[in-house]
Amino acid sequence: MRAIKKSMMHGAAVVGLALVGTLTAAPTASASPGNYIQFSNNSGFLVDTCYQWQGPDGIESKNYCHTSKPVGQTWKAYFPAEATGATATVTFAMGNGGAKEYLYNLDANSSHCYQTTGLWPNGGEVLRTNC
Repeated sequence: MRAIKKSMMHGAAVVGLALVGTLTAAPTASASPGNYIQFSNNSGFLVDTCYQWQGPDGIESKNYCHTSKPVGQTWKAYFPAEATGATATVTFAMGNGGAKEYLYNLDANSSHCYQTTGLWPNGGEVLRTNC
């Protein structure tokens, strides 16, 4: 009987170690639910924002753009659940394709907020704000 009990205890220990090993080998966390990239247009231009998500293969199929956002409007792009980060491109519509600003290495573990400013002929600018 003792041999059976001892054998069961060893078996349970092996299973426990296997579970711990599985947990420590799990992939790193992706986007926290609800994290986003937000823009408020306070410039004198229509603004386009495009998002290139970073993460596992295939995530690029979730890339998209918000186009022709007018002055006074605010919008958000939520990180896909599997995203680890993003690059956002902001284009100020000035008649000939517009000037662009790039926001790199946006971490998916927090939200990021920006406002656009500027008037013609000086161009637009993207400023980081608090969310």
